[in-house]
Amino acid sequence: MAALTRIKILNTSSTTSAPSNIYTGELAYSHVTGTQANNGDRLYIGTGTENPYAPNVDVIGGKYFTEMLNHVHGVTTASSALITDANSHVSSLNTATFKVAATGSLGSAVGITSILDEDNLASDSATALATQQSIKAYVDTIVDAQDLDIATDSGTIAIDLDDETLTLSGDTGITTTASGNQIEIDLDDTSVTAGSYGSQTAIPTFTVDQQGRLTAASTVTVATALTVDGDSGTGDVALLTDDLRIVGTAQEVTTAVAKSGTDVTVTVGLPDDVTIGSDLTVTDNLVVNGNVTLGNATSDTVQTGGNLTVGGNLTVTGTQTSVNSTVVTLNDPTMMLANNTSSADGLDRGVAFKWHDGSSVKTGFFGFDIQTQRFSFTNDEDLSGGDNASSPWHDAQFGGVYAGNVQVGITGDNEIDTTSGNLTIDSAGGTTTVDDILTVTGAASAASLTLTTDLAVAHGGTGLSSFTGKGVFTSNSGGTAIDFVTSSDTGAILQYNSSGVPIASVIIDGGTY
Repeated sequence: MAALTRIKILNTSSTTSAPSNIYTGELAYSHVTGTQANNGDRLYIGTGTENPYAPNVDVIGGKYFTEMLNHVHGVTTASSALITDANSHVSSLNTATFKVAATGSLGSAVGITSILDEDNLASDSATALATQQSIKAYVDTIVDAQDLDIATDSGTIAIDLDDETLTLSGDTGITTTASGNQIEIDLDDTSVTAGSYGSQTAIPTFTVDQQGRLTAASTVTVATALTVDGDSGTGDVALLTDDLRIVGTAQEVTTAVAKSGTDVTVTVGLPDDVTIGSDLTVTDNLVVNGNVTLGNATSDTVQTGGNLTVGGNLTVTGTQTSVNSTVVTLNDPTMMLANNTSSADGLDRGVAFKWHDGSSVKTGFFGFDIQTQRFSFTNDEDLSGGDNASSPWHDAQFGGVYAGNVQVGITGDNEIDTTSGNLTIDSAGGTTTVDDILTVTGAASAASLTLTTDLAVAHGGTGLSSFTGKGVFTSNSGGTAIDFVTSSDTGAILQYNSSGVPIASVIIDGGTY
């Protein structure tokens, strides 16, 4: 069997006294035979603030106490603890006085010294319990002598519980009946004729007395005509016989009526083709979902003082479109230029813009140069002869560049630098190779480092290519090399011997006191 780790606490076999030289949290044990009068067979622990030892030594267990608990549960054993069985019973319990009290108040509880069989409970003892028979006899006597007192809004009565009956009788409008173990209280009928009140032309009216009873019922006639007034004309609608019609006008307004369950819906709208014979003024936004033809001649002008929303396609067939707004917003992720290209036209594609250098207006261009087939930029271009920009091209500046070919040496020959911030080289494959000597003049940091030769101790390394398997890393006695502490014992831990040498041992020895 493999060796197991042993932890030996501070112990003694020569004294029953508690230790006086243990530290806080340290354990000690006396295995001298223990009695009630001595401190043998007891386990101690130090508590409190050390100075230099623990100021308190507390008894927390030991053989002396466990032997009081090793008997059969529920069997009362002399000089042992009281342990109940699975039903919370013990075999016997001898006591001179039995006390029962609320938690924390046993000191004020009364001790029970006897059990009396006394029908009249005449002893009136503060230390005796009564039998079931005597309690019943006493209660029966008390009940026979009792009355049931009843008080009402007017008057009181007393019912002898042995030989009198309580009668419930109804007053005005109330009838009572009793059957088996049930009493029913019913309201008497009134003079109101049973039936339904109210109709299409009448609403019901009712009279209620102070007892909440309905004493009268009738109906009142209501109007059955609805007067309707329009911008021109008026008319009455007989609610019981007439229909109210909502009619539109040709090419201007349409109406529709639909019924679903108890709901009648009237819809007023515009027809698919609307003809307005006079002016149409819109003081708020106008939304058109579909194609719109505005004007029927080249001289017609379409103008809006508010917003214009086009829900369908907008097609401009003129030769020039001018936008004089401050901001133009496009929701499309792609803007198409020269969409009608079908053959080589020798023209560039891009964006031309105006800007002012402080003395004159310039024309800039950024886009695709048809001759070089590259994206190019010029800050001053003459496009009066057509949409074809030409060199010399000018510098372009970007916050980030993704390119297949990068040219460097702008600041200095053979130099890659940044105007601000850090320079990060991050390859998609995860490896960046430097195939020549790498010189770092500043500080260097790396998440991991792989060397082809061992790093010497003088340079912060171990000077080793491998370690002893499953060994604990430590230094040699001179501090000039690395040693390893190993062990094949299960549970071994690292300790120091009397010479200060690290060793692996399966024994933790607390010493003696």
